[in-house]
Amino acid sequence: MLSDERVSHILHLILNGLQREGLATFSDKERATREGRKAFGDHFKMLDSVAETARKRILSQKNAPPEHSSQWETLYRKYYEEELKRK
Repeated sequence: MLSDERVSHILHLILNGLQREGLATFSDKERATREGRKAFGDHFKMLDSVAETARKRILSQKNAPPEHSSQWETLYRKYYEEELKRK
């Protein structure tokens, strides 16, 4: 997870870039930052959910491979990508 400072820095870069390129204007930059933080939070929660689903799918197998083995990593990537597409 990103620190609050890192998220704030990234959001300011995004907002400033959007304004500089004339793609958006923000009458209330603080509100835009709050909304951006919420969007970041929602996105990371979704990614955590995807990761947990992939992990559970592997563990539910009859002969689940040892965690962090090459077979585990292959299955994890496959299941992670499948779940990410669903979301």
